[in-house]
Amino acid sequence: MNKKLTVTLFYIMVTLFAASDMAMVIAMVWYTLSMTKSTFLVGIILCISTVIPFILEKWLNKKHSTQLSINRLIVIRLIAFTTILVFTLMHLTNFVIGFLMIAFVVGMIDYFTISTLEAQNTKLVLAGVLDSHKSARFIETAIQLGAFGGDFLGGVAIDSFSVTTTLTTISAMAIMFLGLLFIPQIRTTTLLPQQEQKESEEAIKHSYGSAKEIFLVILALGMIGFHIGAFNSLVPIIFQKLNTWSATSLGIASGLAGVGAFIGAMIPGLSINLLWLVTGVTVMDIALVYSPSALLACSAAFLIGFCLNQLRISFRKYLIEQSHNPRVADLLATRSSFYYLLLSGSAPMILTLFTTDALFGLEASRPLMILTSLVLGLVVIARLVMSRKTYRFN
Repeated sequence: MNKKLTVTLFYIMVTLFAASDMAMVIAMVWYTLSMTKSTFLVGIILCISTVIPFILEKWLNKKHSTQLSINRLIVIRLIAFTTILVFTLMHLTNFVIGFLMIAFVVGMIDYFTISTLEAQNTKLVLAGVLDSHKSARFIETAIQLGAFGGDFLGGVAIDSFSVTTTLTTISAMAIMFLGLLFIPQIRTTTLLPQQEQKESEEAIKHSYGSAKEIFLVILALGMIGFHIGAFNSLVPIIFQKLNTWSATSLGIASGLAGVGAFIGAMIPGLSINLLWLVTGVTVMDIALVYSPSALLACSAAFLIGFCLNQLRISFRKYLIEQSHNPRVADLLATRSSFYYLLLSGSAPMILTLFTTDALFGLEASRPLMILTSLVLGLVVIARLVMSRKTYRFN
């Protein structure tokens, strides 16, 4: 298989993985909100399901070196979606515990998928197939294109079918695609040989740049995840409980956020000051949560997606450039994925706690959404101060 075809298949795979995962997440959040009036329990499970595989991988790496491979990811996803399909066919979705079990499996899927795909994307750069800017743009384009399709179709499915039918359909389609990847002629494999890496984690830490700056970049990516988690948990409250809008409206808003991110990633040579980007996220958050019109709210979601993806591409490009070998690529991918998923998973748990009647009520969801963008802005400013320059997306 030539390199061009392999790269194409890789990004197609990223798109389809993102579509199935986002459709599952939006359906799960909407249904659990309808059943429990809160996404608190889902947030707890998503956090736990992120921490467990992260700790497990660190323990395994102490015993023997492991690498994040596409082959391993395919097997993990096949097992996970088969498990979800069995749960739905057993009608466990009629009970809160059933949703929590599915949430745990989805959290595990997300961790392994994001960390593996980020590592493989970096290895394309190490193999000399793409430069860091193109690889960052391409993977974000693929993710956002998939997220748009998953969000939109997930929202429509919620309004059209039962919870069991929705989750069964998503799982079955994911399993069918994974089955195709086992056909030798179209199976996607890493471009780099799976060589055992002997470096210790301490040695790896000295092979890339400023640890503090890297941590702030990873934290900024995590805060983007926290904002996305806030969007996925607070916007359904605003749309469903406060504005009494339909699930289709939520699907359109989420989908347009994906379109905005997709368009931003497709524009070559774009250069925007990072401070303008975080300011844009805050202003659009205000428009999103206080808009009396679903059309205006959806438009704001579009611009939020655009600005957030500019930030993600910029920070992802920086991390790619710090990865000097496959082992470092795996390490940074697992770290960034861990913080991203931990913070995005904790957002429903933390933020919806403040929307309970015992504290501030559902109306608190509006200022809380804005607060997340302000915290993101502080982290970005700290990263700019650390680098002593006005870093631009380019």
